[in-house]
Amino acid sequence: MPTVVQLPTGKAVTVRTAADLFLESLGNPNTVRNYGIAVGKTSKRLGEGRPLASVEDAEIGEALELLWGRSAVNTWNARRGAVLSWTGWCSERGYEGPKVPAWTKRLAVPDSEAPARSKMAVDRLIARREVHFGRRPCGGCSTRPRAGRRRSSA
Repeated sequence: MPTVVQLPTGKAVTVRTAADLFLESLGNPNTVRNYGIAVGKTSKRLGEGRPLASVEDAEIGEALELLWGRSAVNTWNARRGAVLSWTGWCSERGYEGPKVPAWTKRLAVPDSEAPARSKMAVDRLIARREVHFGRRPCGGCSTRPRAGRRRSSA
C-alpha cells in the first residue's frame, strides 16, 4: 500500500534566497551592513543552498553559539537580534523556516544596572525642597550680555 506524504504548503526558498530577500527589504544602509554580517554568516553556517524549511530551530541556536557565543555581550545581542528579525520576517512573509530558540536569550549588559524608579518616586525626588531646579540659568544661557559684547539695538 502506498504511503501518503504531506507536501509543504508554504513558499519554498533556500537559506541564501531568504537572506537576500530580507536584506533587500531593509531601507537603512547601516542596518543592511550590520544585519548582513549576522544573517550572512549564519546562512553560510546553515548551508546556503539548503531549503529554509529544512533548517531546525536548534541549528539556528547552534550557529549563533558557534559564531558569537564567546563575543562581547553587545555583539551577541546585536547578532542574535538580527537573526531574530530575519526569521521573524520570513515567517511574516509565509516562508516556512526555523525560529530562534528560546535558550539563546538576550544577555544583560554588565554595567547597565540603572535603578528603576516609579513615577511617584521621581515626583517625590523632584518635589524635595533642598534640590533647586531652574533657579539660575546655565552659563551659556544668560539673559545679560557678556562683557565686551554690545547689544544690538533694533
